[in-house]
Amino acid sequence: EYHTCGLKTDGTLACWGRNTWGQSTPPAGTFTQVAGGANHTCGLKTDGTLACWGYNYYGQSTPPAGRYGRRPMTAGSWHTCQLQLDGRLACWGYNAYGQSRPPAGTFTQVAAAYFHTCGLRTDGTVACWGNNGWGQSSPPGGTFTQVTAGDVHTCGLKTNGTVDCWGDDSAGQSTPPAGTFTQVAGGFTHT
Repeated sequence: EYHTCGLKTDGTLACWGRNTWGQSTPPAGTFTQVAGGANHTCGLKTDGTLACWGYNYYGQSTPPAGRYGRRPMTAGSWHTCQLQLDGRLACWGYNAYGQSRPPAGTFTQVAAAYFHTCGLRTDGTVACWGNNGWGQSSPPGGTFTQVTAGDVHTCGLKTNGTVDCWGDDSAGQSTPPAGTFTQVAGGFTHT
């Protein structure tokens, strides 16, 4: 929220924007991924370990130890999730709605939002956990190749190339246009 970080071609990070909690002051070193939450940022270092910085009231800037390889990472407002080498998920930070408590099983991708998280299972189905006040954690059936999470809505790219969304639709963010796509990205109240 109000800050951005980018991965430079030499593997270092550049961050800009709000820096109230140090979320725009990355540590030294080289990285393969970066993910920003509301007031914290996490990065996957080239040695496979995690580093987080910024606001840490809920533990969102205190990642678990271990090596993670080049697996996908995502940051919600106050929590972060990272795929482990064996495909299971590790999540940490704010957990009032269970958004940092992933289900058992293996995943290929994860998408964290405000108070919910969704993951793409290895069989292509989507599992979501956390707050479900707008239906954002109740995915439809079918198989997908990608999942993305907005504030209180979620969208997935189905295996046939169409987009399916669920959750809040007050701004039309869960009503995708017709057609086929190769990627989908969810924002706060838009997709």
